[in-house]
Amino acid sequence: MKFIRIFVIGVFLSLFCSPFLSAQLSGEKTVLWKISGNGLAAPSYLFGTIHVMPSDLFTIFPEADEELKQSEQLILEMVMDVPLATQIEWAKMMILPHGENLESLLPEEQFRLFKEYVLDSLQIKEKKFERYLILKPFSFYSALIPEVIGRKLESYEMHYTKIARKMDIPVLGLETFEFQLAIFDSIPVENQIDLFFGEQSDMKKEFADMIRMYEEQDIYEMAEELKEENEAYGDMEYKLVIQRNHNWAGLLSEWIKEKPSFIAVGAGHLAGENGLIRLLRENGFDVDPVKLGKK
Repeated sequence: MKFIRIFVIGVFLSLFCSPFLSAQLSGEKTVLWKISGNGLAAPSYLFGTIHVMPSDLFTIFPEADEELKQSEQLILEMVMDVPLATQIEWAKMMILPHGENLESLLPEEQFRLFKEYVLDSLQIKEKKFERYLILKPFSFYSALIPEVIGRKLESYEMHYTKIARKMDIPVLGLETFEFQLAIFDSIPVENQIDLFFGEQSDMKKEFADMIRMYEEQDIYEMAEELKEENEAYGDMEYKLVIQRNHNWAGLLSEWIKEKPSFIAVGAGHLAGENGLIRLLRENGFDVDPVKLGKK
């Protein structure tokens, strides 16, 4: 299953073997982790999100909400609540340039299989399919998510942003939209189609499995899924997950020394050999699980 696409794609929906390795592949099942030690005056907290999920399955964790309220800054993958003018500019950047569309860019057989999957397996109407063909592959995939898992969706990023804004807590982004877009733009269109809609794709099952893992707070099973995909999608996995994790660990190690922070990033970035838990421990911090209840 190509879970890598689910781990990294959700941020666009607002517009539509070391000593640590064995510990990282099993352990306490939780999406909230306390960061302390290494000279920190106060702890920070690392929370693993699922970027989008049906509203009827969305769970509020009171402990996490409280830790955010006690923090001096909220750190996300990127700042989401931007002005309408910025959202419009972002939307333009998600369209293929020069009047191109996916049918003109893809080899004939690959396009045929892509169309067959979207129309037959996902039951998307042909008119809507044709309307979406001007979108870049990751934008196309994002646009389909409400069709697959339901139109009433919730986001932990927006949930925590609302709390932060209400309490005048600054919100920082580890990356910009333009940076994230450039990562996808560096991957050939044919490879993106294979990543999002290729052989053995099953969006409904993949999202159901992802939501199950998240409800179980099993960040280790998520890491195992990514590890299994690394061999086939190594270069993309490096660009989309590993390289970003290392960049974030460096930034976070500095920012949490300045202010106690609440950090909310995709849960797929937490565990594993190149996950943030291990990388922050390598940087000298204690990173310990926090048991969560549900509201």
